Amino acid sequence: MELDRRNFLKGALATGAVVAGGAALAGCSPSGSSDSGSTDTTTATSGSTEGTEVKHAWEVAPEPITDVAETKEYNIVIVGAGLAGISTAEAAARNGAKVAVIERMGEISIRGVDVGNIGSNFHKSNGFDIDWHIPARQLHFDSRQKTNYELISVWASRSGEVFDYLEKLGEPQGISMVHALSGTSKYDMWSELDSQWRVYPDAVSFVRGGETYDVRDDGKSVNWTLGEMLYNSATENGAEFVFNTHAEQLVGDAEGGVTGVIVTAEDGSHVQYNGAKGVVLATGDIGGNQEMIDAFAPIANRADANTYTPMGGNTGDGILMGCWIGAGLQKSTAAPMIHQFTADSLALNLTSFIMCWLAVDSEGKRYGAEMPFEPMLTNARMNTIGNVAWSIFDSDYEKYVKQQQPSRYERFLDGVEDVMAEWEEAGTLIKADTLDELAEAIGVPAEAFKATVERYNSMAEAGEDVDFAVPAEFLAPVQTAPFYATKNVCSLLTIPFGLHCNAESQVMTEDDKVIPGLYAVGNVQGDFFGDDYPVHFPGVSHGRCVTFGELVGEALAKDTVISELEFE
Repeated sequence: MELDRRNFLKGALATGAVVAGGAALAGCSPSGSSDSGSTDTTTATSGSTEGTEVKHAWEVAPEPITDVAETKEYNIVIVGAGLAGISTAEAAARNGAKVAVIERMGEISIRGVDVGNIGSNFHKSNGFDIDWHIPARQLHFDSRQKTNYELISVWASRSGEVFDYLEKLGEPQGISMVHALSGTSKYDMWSELDSQWRVYPDAVSFVRGGETYDVRDDGKSVNWTLGEMLYNSATENGAEFVFNTHAEQLVGDAEGGVTGVIVTAEDGSHVQYNGAKGVVLATGDIGGNQEMIDAFAPIANRADANTYTPMGGNTGDGILMGCWIGAGLQKSTAAPMIHQFTADSLALNLTSFIMCWLAVDSEGKRYGAEMPFEPMLTNARMNTIGNVAWSIFDSDYEKYVKQQQPSRYERFLDGVEDVMAEWEEAGTLIKADTLDELAEAIGVPAEAFKATVERYNSMAEAGEDVDFAVPAEFLAPVQTAPFYATKNVCSLLTIPFGLHCNAESQVMTEDDKVIPGLYAVGNVQGDFFGDDYPVHFPGVSHGRCVTFGELVGEALAKDTVISELEFE
């Protein structure tokens, strides 16, 4: 789905998200950003904008909501019914807690295919058993050590026991755990590549039968099976889900702690949900909030599309509510998850966008390593002149698909000739008998383009990419007519960026003090990803949603913390 980001936010945030005269929260200032980039969701801190400092929405608290029509009492209140929130509810409810889940949309919110874990019985029985320190170190290094190693280590060291539980939960329902189905999860020689490109087989998918790669037979993404399984368990154990209800403000403050949340109910009234044991924010990422994109992940503005669903469900509400009561933002930069497809290009994605083809920019020049390894190629594309680039391959594409995916090539070649014919007719796939004709068709200088192809082919023949170090087995020379080109597209999935958290998933102030009663799970949990979302360990985003959800939910129900919890 194409997203007009600068208009997306209008009307999407909480009413009165920024109120003139509200309290400024300097502790939530974005690191390295300038207030001059504020959008229409910011306002001055006085009645006049002339000569006054402009604050971001998360830096200015709205007036407290006082017209509360009803107050409801629970042990645990969870804001957000995505995979993280549902997991939290499931664990808390089955351990006897009275749980309410507040969700602004009309149903649970699930997306994706892969879910990553380390050390599960499934992996061990399939020969994948590594020291959890390896993924913990890798994710920490990927952020240039800007993130919280102890927080990452919770997923790396404890996800196995959580996934063993999930596997048992699914067995009576005919739900099984299998190797991850998506193209992001790599197999074969990927686990043997140099550390720069190595991909480990840590991800799994939960299936019920009828799945076709990324989707189920009903058209929903594969992860719906996992989400529905957890939702059903949560409701069977008494968890209450309140849909079409928008969480507006937290009850409490950083010093005294958080005891509840005030919401706008479906009928427009304000209701206060108190959580005696804690409030858990599971409100998702910031990809639907233009102001936050500009401040924390401006490169995401160069993506071709935003494929997050449902639209409007990821506007950074948890960050807003947290900052308004004194929570700090994560110390590291945002980690946009940008992959090589758009919603209407998934069919041709089977060959053109997750294979390693020669890629050229608008000047006909190669611009980076073409490895289908997010976020490397998408980052490079979004830095090209004109922000447009092309994947180039020839009529021997089947040979190179089999070379790059020796054990999974069927899924990439299944029906591809019919798809290519359809896309050629639609003008999305460009076909030409000569390189000159192809250059003209895609609008790049022919001489520069042919020189690029010649150099690339010579390096492929020599078996060494001296320019960008693409491994020899991933080089696909362009020699045999007809020749093909497709646009190298970039699609924004999510932007993990959240509140400052410790390893117990407790939200903290900017000066590292725990805020009693407030927790964050999923993409609103900060300090886990930084700079980029790499795929050395695919499925980590959903994997940490489930892992922290289950651990936090059970720990709260048992009046303990993750580090002291014996998960059952």
